[in-house]
Amino acid sequence: MRIGILACLLFTTGCYSFTTLSRAHTVGKGHVEVFAAPEAIVVPAAKDVSIRPVGEVGARVGVTSDLDLEGRVTTLGGALAAHVQLRRDPTKWGVDAMLSPGVQFTTPDKLAFELPLVLGVDVGHDDQIVVAPRFAYQLRFGVPGFSHPIGFAFAGGSLGFAWRLAKHFTLMPEASFLAQIYAQPGFASNVAGTVGTELALGALFDF
Repeated sequence: MRIGILACLLFTTGCYSFTTLSRAHTVGKGHVEVFAAPEAIVVPAAKDVSIRPVGEVGARVGVTSDLDLEGRVTTLGGALAAHVQLRRDPTKWGVDAMLSPGVQFTTPDKLAFELPLVLGVDVGHDDQIVVAPRFAYQLRFGVPGFSHPIGFAFAGGSLGFAWRLAKHFTLMPEASFLAQIYAQPGFASNVAGTVGTELALGALFDF
C-alpha cells in the first residue's frame, strides 16, 4: 500500500507554480498591475524529461506605498500573496528588496506556504533584473491510510528580467527553479533528487 501511495505522490506532489513575475517593488497605493504568462514546467528524471505546459493570470492591487496584495489563477490551482517593501532605492540604478509571503492551492489536494525574497537590480528605464530565492512548505491532504497531511519542504529561486517596452506594458521572461529539501520518511515529490524548472514569458500591464 505504501508503495502505491509513494508512486502517486511522486508524480503529483511539488507541481505548483513557483514563478515571481514581478519587479522587486510594490505597484503603489491605488495602482493595479495585471499579468499573464504562458509557461512550461520541466522536470528531468533518470531516463527522461517531463515537460508540462501551464499558464497563469493574476493581478496586484496597491494598498499602501509599501504593501500590495496579489491573487492569481493557474492551470494548477490558485494563489494569494502579499508584497511587503523592505527597501526601495530612489535612483534608477539601485537595488530594491521585497518579501512576498503567500499561500497556494494546487488541485485537488495540496496547499503550499511560501516565502520568497525578491531582489531587484535597476538598470535604467524602469528595467530590472529580478532574483528571488524562496522557501516553500507543502501539505498533501487525504492520502489513503493517513489521518494527517503529508509534508514536503522545497527551496528554489527565480531569475527574470522586467523589460519596460511601453508606458503601461512590461515583458518579463523568467526561469524559476525548485528542489525538494525534505519529505516525510517514505515519501518523495517529483523534484526529489532533481531540480524542476518553470519557464515563463510574463506580460505585465500597469494601470
